[in-house]
Amino acid sequence: MEKKARSNDAVSILHRRYVKDDPRRKELVEQERSNAEIASLVYELRKQAGLSQRELADLVGTTQSVISRLEDADYDGHSLSMLRRIAAATKQKLAVVSIPDDPEKGAIRDAFRLFVQLLRRNQKLTVDELAKRAGIDRSEIVSMERTIGYRPSPRTLYKLSRFYVIPESRFLVLAGAVKEVPESFRDQASRFAAQSDSFATLTSDEKKALDEFMKFLRTEGEERKVRR
Repeated sequence: MEKKARSNDAVSILHRRYVKDDPRRKELVEQERSNAEIASLVYELRKQAGLSQRELADLVGTTQSVISRLEDADYDGHSLSMLRRIAAATKQKLAVVSIPDDPEKGAIRDAFRLFVQLLRRNQKLTVDELAKRAGIDRSEIVSMERTIGYRPSPRTLYKLSRFYVIPESRFLVLAGAVKEVPESFRDQASRFAAQSDSFATLTSDEKKALDEFMKFLRTEGEERKVRR
């Protein structure tokens, strides 16, 4: 835990020292982040399909070395056509989403993606298990967990709220379905997103952040009912 905290501090220091408000450096940081997310997506799709790099390469008509490069966070030669072929080979559908350049909205939508993922992992459920128990389409769960800015249907948000016992209105705000977001909600969502990461198992810090955010959402929901 201490090691992780020091690492996060080091990242913050480097960001303040070398990125600051430099537009070009910010652009490079965002590009690196996108490359890492795509590499992670390719790796996860392949693993969930139970394929080796060579097997996936055969399915999409390329070589094992190409798949290896695609799963490397430093690689920046991704193409949309290749990602579509990989999605099709792993029985998934690739969705392209346009996201407004708004840091505040982006933070909330990122919090939504992380939140639904951590909720599922906290209950030790696979995507298929959650889909069956909550009555939600599997592809929608995958999109919510992997795509920043993805907007699930109102019916899906209703089912999530019932399954996790969290007010539906809170899910609507997190999913970007509400334009006016209270400052307190925005702050809590940003804090939650900053404390979370995509690990296979929840760390103690992630578990604490999840519990605190759920408490906030449920408390806000109860207060709103009283005001009505």
